[in-house]
Amino acid sequence: MSYRVKLPILLGVISFLFFFIHFLFAEFTFTHWQNPKGENTLNFNLVGIYSSFLLALCISFIVYYFLGFLYQYILHIIFHIQDSENQIPKDIRNLNRNSDEYKIYKSVMFTLLQGEEGLGEEQFENKFDWKTIQATSLNKQIPDIKIPNSPGFDVAVFPSVMRYAGADYIRIVRAKDGLFGIIAGHMEPGILESSEKIFIHGIVSSFGDGLFSTEELLEKLKFALHQFAFLKLKLSAFVIQNKDDKMSFLHYMDMPIFQFSDHGIQVIEGSGDDHWYPNHKHPISMADGIEVGDYLVWASDRTLTQFGLTSFEIMEEFVDYLLDLRPSSSRQMLLAIAKKMSALGRERNLTNPMEKLSILVVRRNK
Repeated sequence: MSYRVKLPILLGVISFLFFFIHFLFAEFTFTHWQNPKGENTLNFNLVGIYSSFLLALCISFIVYYFLGFLYQYILHIIFHIQDSENQIPKDIRNLNRNSDEYKIYKSVMFTLLQGEEGLGEEQFENKFDWKTIQATSLNKQIPDIKIPNSPGFDVAVFPSVMRYAGADYIRIVRAKDGLFGIIAGHMEPGILESSEKIFIHGIVSSFGDGLFSTEELLEKLKFALHQFAFLKLKLSAFVIQNKDDKMSFLHYMDMPIFQFSDHGIQVIEGSGDDHWYPNHKHPISMADGIEVGDYLVWASDRTLTQFGLTSFEIMEEFVDYLLDLRPSSSRQMLLAIAKKMSALGRERNLTNPMEKLSILVVRRNK
């Protein structure tokens, strides 16, 4: 039974007892304080006033105590939020989610976190889940994305900060002879999934900056990934050389790579597996015809499920739109894609459709 029900019942019972005592006291005084002639020896009006005043004081004291109890309860909630770094204490976590205590805790926590991080309602509902809180904490161990200066390439990514628990891992590394990039993630957030992204970040961080060739980087990544049993990892890693129109890549996602050029949109697909299977062989694929001025676009598989579209339908939505727009940089291309996806989300009544998406855009300049 919630406090919203307990407190009124308790206050009602106490009030009834007080007024019942008042009634008995009045009956007792009326019966016993009379002289033999039947005349009252007490002023019963004053007795009623004094006893009513006394009982009103008692009820006021009880209400004051209840308000103090609620105040201490709210302070207890705030203390737990501040002390546990947004982790829900066990006594709150075990409550029924429809109970008033749980709703009070969630409301206070939402207010504090919204002021601190600007969370939306849907994002807060995910954050309030214990596993998602842990996944978000793990994601925060990964530094923000920094695009290295790579001559011949223009790169833009969204988002640059992994705030969503299920956000994809994106990194760009400068190689001796070109550019290396990777986008990796999962369909749903989780503690193990975020741990896998930290593992991948450790691999990519060991590559350094301009220490290895593009071919060496892709081989090193493939060798390291085979040392770990990943859980339905969505992965796309690629290398592009400065003086060649070819791209070598590993692509294990449902969403293909899109190549935008002046001639239209082309689809670049991987081996056919929808995610990385640890026991499979993973041959490196090759795509050519990556000309100067072409854009390569990667997007997370969540795009397909969230919008209810196939990759072919997405390509149809963008072909005329981008050919008419003709963006002149990766940033303009990224903004154009985000604008179009937001419009598609509004058509489907989606709230904040870009919240769970990840996009990587690479343009060849020379």
